[in-house]
Amino acid sequence: MPPALHLDADLVTRCQRGDDGAWSELVDRYGRKVYAIAWHFTYDRAEAEELTQDCFLKLWENLDRYEPTEASLLAWIAALSRNLCIDHYRKRRREKGFRFLTDDAVTAILPSGDDPQANAVRRERVRFLLEALADLPDELAEVVILRDLDGLDYREIGDFLRLPDGTVKSRLNRARIELAKVIRRRLGQNADGQGSVFAPASGGAP
Repeated sequence: MPPALHLDADLVTRCQRGDDGAWSELVDRYGRKVYAIAWHFTYDRAEAEELTQDCFLKLWENLDRYEPTEASLLAWIAALSRNLCIDHYRKRRREKGFRFLTDDAVTAILPSGDDPQANAVRRERVRFLLEALADLPDELAEVVILRDLDGLDYREIGDFLRLPDGTVKSRLNRARIELAKVIRRRLGQNADGQGSVFAPASGGAP
């Protein structure tokens, strides 16, 4: 095994033996990554923190399933956390759509600006787009969020969702077209389905 995997295996073994210091080391080492994944699917600090705790509980319950010869501990933790966060996201979205987003959460998505009036317009535009996302199937909404809001590249999205790059690109194109249709229906205006629908609001790259 590569040195990193040896370290991972040793850390997991110590955790399984009830070494509190080892568990604290694991949480310190990977807590930021788990929190970042939770934030991607909540945009709410308190909810992301609670979901991070749930992820680590899930990790603790499944430590005996970790196989260091198959993946690094970071990759395994990210995969397990991602699955839990996506399940949470889908359940929360079915219950409340994106309307539970606070103004602070919407502001965190946007780049800062010096014009309060322009900032308010951008916030309302992003909120409108997020609400329109609630009309898309989960698989389409997720890829739009990861690309156009979180700014992940195709490879990162593919790793996150376990999809080939080609599938990510085609799904993103289909998602943008469908989202443009939703926006057209909501606004009663013509909409162009090409490019990033978030570009005017958040500066996301197409």
